[in-house]
Amino acid sequence: MQVRIKEGEINLPDFLLVGAAKSGTTSLYQYLKQHPQIYMSENKEPWFFSFADIYKEEVHNFSGKGDTVTDFMKYVNLFRGATNEQVVGEASTVYLYLYEETIKNIKKYHPNWKELKIIIIIRDPSERAFSHYLNSVGDGSCNSSFEEEIEKWNIKQCSDLWNIIDYGFYYNQIKSYKDTFGQVKIYLFDDLEERSALLAQDLYRFLEVDTFFKPNTDLKYNVSGNSGKFLRKLIYKPNLIKKVVKTFLPIETRTKIKNNILGKFAYKSNLENSQRKILKEIYKEDITKLQDLIDKDLTRWLRRN
Repeated sequence: MQVRIKEGEINLPDFLLVGAAKSGTTSLYQYLKQHPQIYMSENKEPWFFSFADIYKEEVHNFSGKGDTVTDFMKYVNLFRGATNEQVVGEASTVYLYLYEETIKNIKKYHPNWKELKIIIIIRDPSERAFSHYLNSVGDGSCNSSFEEEIEKWNIKQCSDLWNIIDYGFYYNQIKSYKDTFGQVKIYLFDDLEERSALLAQDLYRFLEVDTFFKPNTDLKYNVSGNSGKFLRKLIYKPNLIKKVVKTFLPIETRTKIKNNILGKFAYKSNLENSQRKILKEIYKEDITKLQDLIDKDLTRWLRRN
């Protein structure tokens, strides 16, 4: 949406895709980005509303993420390419997890925040935590076993802001968005896996754009996998090969290459039954409250073995 500030008219988001991490947000981002009537920022996760006005060095120390946008005018620049006919949005998974700071900054920086549409996608928190763990092992930010990560949470030794267990307590996160914004759309990762085309159509309907547009929903984005040290560096760490490939190949081609590499050389890791049993107990109360809040049957999250 266009808003006026002292410098003139600028574009700010009409909607935010706020999470949760490892729940299909990258796929939704791509479905949105493919639509000609939707403009998505090239920086998929600017994180602005969570870290506005914080020194970038401090953000980097928290996350190791170097492309976080903390300055308002730099955030505005992300949307300069949008036309008046396009719906404008961005996707930052941390917005759900850090909901308190995020909502506070949305109200502070977005003049028309009451009109914002919020899109949320969530996943079985046990599966989400394990996928997040695999990703953290892959990028080198975690060297402990998954059992050790659960145990650290159980004995309250998690000082890390990005604790992978805490990400999965969705109830307070989603309730705050529903209490603040009038238009909140919630999807389940299971729906993305089983009915991606129908989900995309419903997403377009929510944003009031052409629902007859058919995105490419065949690819899986941001797939996690366990791999050797060399492969981890090649896929997850900044390097010259990735820089060159990104310059010449579109994201669809790069994603196919990455998925093929992981499929051939990464070994499959599954959440063990003993781990799942512990996690289900951790999340049980939150899931029970959540399904009433969002009016969706989540009992399968508690039944899975």
